[in-house]
Amino acid sequence: MNLTIFLKSRFNPLSGALLLATLAVGVFLVACTAPIPVEPNRVTLVVDGTQRLIVTELATVRDLLAAEGVTIGDLDRVSPPETAALRDGMTITVVRVVRLTETVSETLPFGRQVLRDATIPEGETRLLQSGQAGVLERAYRITLEDGVEVERTLMQEAITQKPQDEIRLVGTRPNVDTIIITGTLAYMNHQDAWVLRGSNRTRRRLTALGDLDGRVFALSPDATKLLFTRAVTTADHINALWLIRIGEADPDPIPLNVNDVLWAGWHPKDARIAWTTAEVVEAAPGWRGQNDLWTAILSVQNTLISRREVLKPEAGGGYGWWGTRYAWSPTDDMLAYSQPDTVGVVNLRDARRIPLLTFPAYRTYSSWAWNPALAWSPDGNFIATVVHAPSPNIADPEESPVFNVWQIAATGAYSAAMASETGMWATPSFAPNGSALLFGRALIPYRSDTSPHRLCLIDRDGSDQRCFDAPGETGIELPSWRWNPDGDAIAFIQLGDIYLLRPDDGSIIPLVDDGGITQVDWK
Repeated sequence: MNLTIFLKSRFNPLSGALLLATLAVGVFLVACTAPIPVEPNRVTLVVDGTQRLIVTELATVRDLLAAEGVTIGDLDRVSPPETAALRDGMTITVVRVVRLTETVSETLPFGRQVLRDATIPEGETRLLQSGQAGVLERAYRITLEDGVEVERTLMQEAITQKPQDEIRLVGTRPNVDTIIITGTLAYMNHQDAWVLRGSNRTRRRLTALGDLDGRVFALSPDATKLLFTRAVTTADHINALWLIRIGEADPDPIPLNVNDVLWAGWHPKDARIAWTTAEVVEAAPGWRGQNDLWTAILSVQNTLISRREVLKPEAGGGYGWWGTRYAWSPTDDMLAYSQPDTVGVVNLRDARRIPLLTFPAYRTYSSWAWNPALAWSPDGNFIATVVHAPSPNIADPEESPVFNVWQIAATGAYSAAMASETGMWATPSFAPNGSALLFGRALIPYRSDTSPHRLCLIDRDGSDQRCFDAPGETGIELPSWRWNPDGDAIAFIQLGDIYLLRPDDGSIIPLVDDGGITQVDWK
């Protein structure tokens, strides 16, 4: 029996039509839900220097990169974009982008200057300042794509070290001539002692220590011995007192076993020495003056005997920490003394300090104090010194910039100003015959703590002042000048060299041009 006969026999026409329609719909639905085969895509992936052919059924570029384990950085570029659908034959390129900062240093050449200097002998040159190259630093932002630089941007440029010019001095001063000198001239050059006798061509080195500190540098009255202090490296002392005999062919320095000396000097007529000391402290300047006074006799065995403590240590007033300065009288057992606010005398017979003149101390606002220099007249009747004077324009007398040269009678019966507004480092000194007074006058008297000086002479009665300018334009820097024994020449230091001033005609000639001289004495 076929289907048609069966249907006809089993169903009515209406029911058969419905059944056929239902069967048709079912067949259609089954056909629609069946999976449709997907063709795989063949794509090329270019990343990190490699190129790969990949067959994939994934839908997007992002899916493919994730499946291949390719991580994309914040700056990396993907082409086509990660959201793009994959197509057969597509090439996907990942470009690695890196940005970094690079600093490049460039050397800046230094310049060269040549200056003419009248204080240096003609034909000589001296290096005043070494040249030093500078450094220019440039900071760049660099962009790398797959390791290849594609962009360089200058972000910052700065000179981290400025170039320093080389400066050379060319001398224009005529060469030093041979100059005959009287007596013995000792000087300190680069922390060692030297001596001249006969002429400036017969200089001789006395020490090779390199540690003279300059606090004490004094020839004995007969110019056969030199007293000096040496710096020490231990924390317990600041220096030590030494002696050397000039007349010996190859002299050895002799320790005198005295430490922490602020001042020491020879008696003008015998082998006695006086000195004052300090104690070491931690606070600046590293020591405190004892304001004491000692004397002793130098024996023929080069030892100090008969030591005597003339004055015991004392505070010495508000500025006493700086210490006391002394100067031997040329005629009596007496010393002049000075402190920042007092000048007076000490009589060795009764060990008594007698003030002669008081004045306001000078307030430095620093770890140093000003203490006036002292000089005796050859007859022992007068003391020349510097006095700090009040200023009418400044309320506080301790802040006054005014300093005058005074002459004070040793008895205290007379005192008078000899020269006004000379500066604090005037350092007066009587001529050997007592007829004139030598002193320095600050070129900037109200800034005399740092001002250079010119040398001036004034008669004993305060008249006929004459001043002399040092070579060059800088003035005399160090307050160190000495008469020769005959009283017709003065040695002074200028830019590390010694010059000779002859007051009679005002001539100034170079005597020693070592370049590092800081102390001089002449007997």
